[in-house]
Amino acid sequence: MTSQMGPEWQRLYIQALVETNPLMLVERVSVAEKAILLRVAELCTNSDHRVEWKAIEDAITGMSVLRKEILKFRNESTAQRTLTIVRPRTSAS
Repeated sequence: MTSQMGPEWQRLYIQALVETNPLMLVERVSVAEKAILLRVAELCTNSDHRVEWKAIEDAITGMSVLRKEILKFRNESTAQRTLTIVRPRTSAS
C-alpha cells in the first residue's frame, strides 16, 4: 500500500529507526521487517521499481543495524541483572 507519504513499509521502517525505547524497538523492527518482506514479494512480479528496490536494500541494511542494537541492549540488560545478583565476599574473621 502506498500513501501520500510513501510506501507503508517505508513509514514503518522510519518508525523503527526513530524509536528510542529499546522495548518498543523490538516490536517496531518486527513489524517493519514483515512489511518490507511483503513488499519484496509484490515487487518480484514487477521489475519497474528500481528506485524502490534500492530503498528496500538500504532499509534491510538499516534493519540489520537495529537488530544488532537490540542484541546489544539485551546483553547489557543481562549483564546488569547479573551484576546486581553478585554479592561481595565477606571476610572470615
